[in-house]
Amino acid sequence: YLHWSNSSALGVYDVCISKKGLLSYRHKLIYMKPNESFLLQMKTPRELIEHFCDCDFYSAGPSRDGTISEDTIRASLISAVSDKLRWRMKEEMDRAQAELNALKRTEEDLKKGHQKLEEMVTRLDQEVAEVDKNIDLLKKKDEELSSALEKMESQSENNDIDEVIVPTAPLYKQILNLYAEENAIEDTIFYLGEALRRGVIDLDIFLKHVRLLSRKQFQLRALMQKARKTAGLSDLY
Repeated sequence: YLHWSNSSALGVYDVCISKKGLLSYRHKLIYMKPNESFLLQMKTPRELIEHFCDCDFYSAGPSRDGTISEDTIRASLISAVSDKLRWRMKEEMDRAQAELNALKRTEEDLKKGHQKLEEMVTRLDQEVAEVDKNIDLLKKKDEELSSALEKMESQSENNDIDEVIVPTAPLYKQILNLYAEENAIEDTIFYLGEALRRGVIDLDIFLKHVRLLSRKQFQLRALMQKARKTAGLSDLY
C-alpha cells in the first residue's frame, strides 16, 4: 500500500475539515509518531478519503507503474470537496433567499395591514367626534323643546284656539279669513237646503238667500284666488 507522510495525511485531513465548514485550505505541520496516528493506519488512500469526506472518489488514472501519485489523489480530493461545497453552499443560499423573500412578503403584508389599521382608527376617531357633536346638538335641541312645551302648557289654559293659529304675514292672514268665510257660506247653503227639505222654510225664501250667498261666495273665491296667486300658491279651484 502507499506510505503516507505526516504532512500528506494532514493535508487530506485539512481538506476534509474545510468541506465541513472551513472554506480556506490550511497546511499545518504536526509531528506525530506513526504508531500514534490513526491516519497512518489506513491501508489505502481511498479508505482515508472516504473516512473523512462524504464524497465520491475521483480517480485520475494510474501512472505508468500502475500506482496513483499523491498529487493526483490530492487534486481529485480537492475537486470533489470543492464541488460538494459549492453545491451545498448554493443549496443553503437558495434556501436562505427563499426565506428572505418570504420574510419580505410578510413584511409588505404587515406594512399594508398597519396602514389599513391606521386609516380605520383615524376614520373611527372622526366618526366618534361627529357622533359626540351630534349628541351635544340633540341634547341642546331636546332642552329647547322641553322648555317650549312647558311654556305652551302653562299658557294653554288662558289661550283662545283662534289666537293659536296666527299667519306669518298679512297676505296669508287675508287668505285664511277668505277661506274661512267662504266655507261658512258653503255650510249656510247646506243648512238652508236641509231646512227646505224639512219644510221649515218655503222655496222663495230659500232661493232668495241662496242667490245672495252664492254671489258672495263667488266674490270671495275670486278674491282668494287672486291672493293665492300673489302669494305664489297653487290654484285652489
